[in-house]
Amino acid sequence: MHFFFDESGDFAIPDTGEHKCSVVCGLVVPETVENSINAAFENFVSQLEPTEKQCGEPKGYLLTEDSLKRFCHLLAGYPEVLVTPTTLDLSIGSRKRTTSICSHMKARLFEEAEKCIYDTMREEVEELGRQWGNLSINDSLRLVALTSCFWEAIEHSVLFLSEKRYYSCWEALSFWVDAVRTRRLSRDEIVFQIMVLMWLTAWSKRRPLTTIEEIHTHEHPFERNYCIDQSRFDLGKMLRGNIMFVNSASCLGIQMADICANIVYQAVHDLNNYNGRLPIFQLLMQSCPYGPARGGPGLIHIHESKKRIPAEKYRLLKQVMDAAKR
Repeated sequence: MHFFFDESGDFAIPDTGEHKCSVVCGLVVPETVENSINAAFENFVSQLEPTEKQCGEPKGYLLTEDSLKRFCHLLAGYPEVLVTPTTLDLSIGSRKRTTSICSHMKARLFEEAEKCIYDTMREEVEELGRQWGNLSINDSLRLVALTSCFWEAIEHSVLFLSEKRYYSCWEALSFWVDAVRTRRLSRDEIVFQIMVLMWLTAWSKRRPLTTIEEIHTHEHPFERNYCIDQSRFDLGKMLRGNIMFVNSASCLGIQMADICANIVYQAVHDLNNYNGRLPIFQLLMQSCPYGPARGGPGLIHIHESKKRIPAEKYRLLKQVMDAAKR
């Protein structure tokens, strides 16, 4: 099973509190349709105008409305391919509070280092704390959103791509991420490789992966390969060594994820449809497993608090998502 991820937005906290979001979008492609959808996408790209490409690579923000619609129809022709966006609402809370959250994470890592019995492990966790502390707030938020998107993509693939025809796809998983930093083994890449496993392991204790008893039997390759015991799964085996940071120019899956992310980004900044972005968003949502309750879609916000993002803010998006499922 292949998972591709790209983003749209700069993850910078707005100074004046105006509405602002950044988006990470996941695209799940089973090997059963990989060759077919790649060929269809290459044909789609070949028909684009030069102004819709950058150095020969299609970019979501450059595509015309007609091209975006054709892309959404292309995806809809492959119901096995899942679009799983994560929308980070950046307008909730202040920059100061967000900075304190990032500092708190660094402090927590140093606290965990003190608990390590072995010197090598303690030194590695301390180094991770220093590396996290050297990340910008923007990069920290981007990694949190990317981790959330990983979780959504994994969970929805488990739920919707577990029939027998997909059994072979669960023998190996690969996660492809757009290399925002061009230098190999950049700091954020190193930190993410470790933090994604730590975060997902912690999240899985509060919100275990959803499986279907009648489908996910002991013979199912997902259960056989990754199940530890009832409702617990080996996330390390899923992720460790399987995350690749690559240039989007060499990866068709990331190019498709880029277009998806831009469509969602445009929609979450056009909540009242003043710019007419919601019809294209509705077309894309035909390939998204989220229900309208997720709003946003895949909405998360910066601060862990009981304060909820006002439902009215994303009311129209929820209606559009609901209509896409009919």
